[in-house]
Amino acid sequence: MYPLFGYYGSNKSQNNFSFSESIESDSLLNNLKSAKDLSEDNAEDLTESTKPERQFMFNPNTVGLAELKALGFKKYIAERIVKFRNAGGQFKIKSDIGKIYGIEPDFVTKITPFIDLPDKLTPHLSSTSTSSSSSSFSERKYEPQLIDLNTADTATLNKLRGIGNKLSQRIVNFREKLGGFYNINQLSEVYGLSPEVIANIGPRLKPVVGPLRTININSASIEELASHPYIKKNVAQIIVNYRGQHGAFKTVEEVLNIKVLDEMTFNKLKNYLKV
Repeated sequence: MYPLFGYYGSNKSQNNFSFSESIESDSLLNNLKSAKDLSEDNAEDLTESTKPERQFMFNPNTVGLAELKALGFKKYIAERIVKFRNAGGQFKIKSDIGKIYGIEPDFVTKITPFIDLPDKLTPHLSSTSTSSSSSSFSERKYEPQLIDLNTADTATLNKLRGIGNKLSQRIVNFREKLGGFYNINQLSEVYGLSPEVIANIGPRLKPVVGPLRTININSASIEELASHPYIKKNVAQIIVNYRGQHGAFKTVEEVLNIKVLDEMTFNKLKNYLKV
């Protein structure tokens, strides 16, 4: 019987299972499905293309199924990643993604720069001092200075490797149009900012937190709605018309009733809407 999640055949790979710290391998195996149980649908998935719809930074511990497919993961590989997490598994470093059963090595090479995880685990610093306060200070002084993407000015962003005057200004301008970043992956939407640069600066950025500037969809004009990068003018017109015909929106999710936004765009936009 072959596990759906596992290593390629070598003993070396099996002995270096880096995320066994989060769950015992035996319990994982009990929860994983046999390769013989693949359905006809999954069998067809074996031949599907891995050409990505778009590329962006992602954390395999939190990314959704739709985003995995958009990145170019085959359906059955994406489902195995989700099942692995649901079984208690955790990805610790970038190379862990290659240990998902059936994933192609060439695809792992292409997708690795976009994985928002460290290349390797950093060992905890040890302290020779018996004082806990001295130990804490010893560890803290090695921490790099992290940058808040939602408050940093152009001068601060210029300190990041690969970010010059033009890119730092574009990041700030895009941030202002958006109303703030809610995810580092949104940097991929900044014109001229390459995936390689985003991958390099990711470890220097703080986790993105709000608050975001939001738009009230029950009072905003067409111009106000259309000023947001995720809302086209014709969509803004339809939202206002729908509001006029059906009354005020009770929830942000009611925007989906208009059928003018695909689910992926709405999932980004909803962070900037309110009622």
